Amino acid sequence: MPSAGFWGLGRSASLTALLSVVIGYYWIRSNNNSEDVGHTHFTGQDIVYLLLTTIAVTLAACYAWLRINYPIWWSDLFYFIKLVKWDYSIKNKMRSGETILDVFDDHVFKQPEHPCILYEDEVYTYAEVDGYANQVARWVMDTDPSLQKGEAICILLHNGPVFAWTCMGLMKAGIVASLLNTNLKSAALLHCLQVSEAKKVIFGAELWPVIKEILPELIGLNIEAWMINDTKMADPTVPSDVVTMDISKLSGQPYSRDAHKLTDMAIFIFTSGTTGMPKPVNVLHRKIIRATYLHFFSYLTPDDVYYIALPMYHSAALLQGTFSIWYYGFESLSMYHSAALLQGTFSIWYYGGTVAIAKKFSASRFWDDIRKYRATGFHYIGELCRYLLAQPKKPDDGVYPRKIRVSQGNGLRPEIWREFQERFQVGKIFEIYAATEGNFGFINIDGKVGTVGRYPWFMKNAIDTLEIVDYDYASGEPKRGADGFCIQLPKGETGLALTKISKDNPYTGYKGSEEKTLQKIVSSVKRGGDMYFNTGDLLRLDEDGYVYFKDRVGDTFRWKGENVSTMEVSQALSKFPAILEANVYGVKIPGQDGRADMAAVVIREGHQFDCAELFIHVTYFLPGYACPKFIRVVDQMDITGTFKHKKTKLVEQGFDIGVIEDTMYVIDVKQKTYALLTGEHVKKIHEGLLKF
Repeated sequence: MPSAGFWGLGRSASLTALLSVVIGYYWIRSNNNSEDVGHTHFTGQDIVYLLLTTIAVTLAACYAWLRINYPIWWSDLFYFIKLVKWDYSIKNKMRSGETILDVFDDHVFKQPEHPCILYEDEVYTYAEVDGYANQVARWVMDTDPSLQKGEAICILLHNGPVFAWTCMGLMKAGIVASLLNTNLKSAALLHCLQVSEAKKVIFGAELWPVIKEILPELIGLNIEAWMINDTKMADPTVPSDVVTMDISKLSGQPYSRDAHKLTDMAIFIFTSGTTGMPKPVNVLHRKIIRATYLHFFSYLTPDDVYYIALPMYHSAALLQGTFSIWYYGFESLSMYHSAALLQGTFSIWYYGGTVAIAKKFSASRFWDDIRKYRATGFHYIGELCRYLLAQPKKPDDGVYPRKIRVSQGNGLRPEIWREFQERFQVGKIFEIYAATEGNFGFINIDGKVGTVGRYPWFMKNAIDTLEIVDYDYASGEPKRGADGFCIQLPKGETGLALTKISKDNPYTGYKGSEEKTLQKIVSSVKRGGDMYFNTGDLLRLDEDGYVYFKDRVGDTFRWKGENVSTMEVSQALSKFPAILEANVYGVKIPGQDGRADMAAVVIREGHQFDCAELFIHVTYFLPGYACPKFIRVVDQMDITGTFKHKKTKLVEQGFDIGVIEDTMYVIDVKQKTYALLTGEHVKKIHEGLLKF
């Protein structure tokens, strides 16, 4: 409500109060029994009646004015109260200096036998998880005493309890855990290991074939490979260059560690950002605590069980899931993923709860696991919800031993929101907008379909953090006015979201690369010298302050819940002998969230385009979700005056064989090749019969 609104309310209240006093005065005078006709005598009771009447009438008038001129005032009032409570609580926690390690230790002391992790048919208590984490810390430091606080060790593990206590053990030892995507291999995996500046890599026995491929390069880079058996399988035969981690003989007693500060580095989580190859985001202990507080509005308790089926290398599964539940005392998604880690695992631990972990997501088994673990909450991404809705309806849809109170995540599409919530009887849905490397975010706490939160007028006046500015799609930069500052868009228009960098909302950037960190900063947005974080996202703010996520900009897009970097895919394609040049972009597929990657390629003169060989090539260099789904062969690339690839027309045309004369191919995973795209393929794609 702008200042003009306050003036209107104040004027109405003042006039109503004055009118009430005048009417009250004459009413008391008319009923006065004094014999002195010239004077009216007010008793104490008369004054009290006059005062109460004036207050009551004034409040009624204010209420009526607000209902007419500011219909969401009641909602704003409660939203304001909740934000004040949240702000007070998190600032108190920050002042205490407690890290997630301190909070977890407190839960171990208070509830050592409380379930901490549920996995398959196994139950691990807080005391047991703490013991295993202490063993990991001891093994690591005993094996290499030269390791220093703040140095990095990479983790390449599938979802499971071993991932959780390995990560905690490294943090206890003061080592930064760099969480690797288990889909990566070959060059992409080596890139992540190198930019982490890791001394070691801890990998699961099942992932030995992936490490085996790059072992010579690891030896050359002086990166030691440590294998931990995170499954029940027999240890594979490994060469002497690989060390087998056996923590079973070490003490699980509390590990003596140096004090950790909120400003200390805790973990690296990889993200594609908006451009370029995957980059390790600096995640401080401070950020973990702030991420766990996204569950503040969920009112989690130690009795809650939180189900996580996303990768735990994802911040949502670990930070806003597991660690939040452990903070409040609660249960688990895949853990290298920022959503699974920050919003999932860490968040659940923060609240002292239990995390129920699935090794991987299964649409057919999801709700059975919810029932099996008696879960009261789960973490989602939009694609997950769509997969669950696509499953055949069952009589027990929405039937659980315990009510699902809460679900938190991001990317839930408005068109399926209500259907998903009603079919599966999901209680409160908290849709989130945040980025692993970002410094500000939103959470939808009032359940308005399609929004990611609110940024009402009183938040704007109090913190002034978010700006929606005009965006130049050609240059990829915010548009600026004649004064040199960014052009701010009015409510209702979609624009680039920028978030102010400040002491309360710092931006810590990426590991090692100052250049890439600075690329995400926009200066002189509103005034000279100010600095904002470029989210790379398009948002819209409506008249009531509701925030809507519209799309991503730049060279990264989402597919199957993962960020696909066009630069990474282009570089992989360019290594194929027959391809001279590649331009990668995302195209929409009916009925699917995100965009599937498509590549326009120029064939090198004198080379044959071998579809089967190309399939082998891309699946070797790229994870499955990043392999191009369509290939379009062009004679030459359409470029700008500065030699940048033009994508707009390519994106608009997609894979429409009705308008495209170029030869196109579609990936055929079953036949392990690329097949010539035909009308039959296109028909099956539109009917949802051809899966990627």
